[in-house]
Amino acid sequence: MNIRNLLIAASLVLFLAVLALLFTNIPWQSELHEVPVWSPSGDGVANSLFGSFPIAVILIALLLSSAMIGGVYLAKMEEEP
Repeated sequence: MNIRNLLIAASLVLFLAVLALLFTNIPWQSELHEVPVWSPSGDGVANSLFGSFPIAVILIALLLSSAMIGGVYLAKMEEEP
């Protein structure tokens, strides 16, 4: 290994150590909270997404599905000799 790889490894270990120290000092909540997906009263996640941003949700769904189809097409593309 050359000196560059050693410096990269040392900086990565230092970065991960700092991240580990930051995450250990956070007081995480230990109680479970149920988030309603949809509710008739209107305070669910789906209510706010499809009520406030219906066009954006549909456009994102179309974009992600076309990206998935393109990825499958590129993965299955055969090389010609």
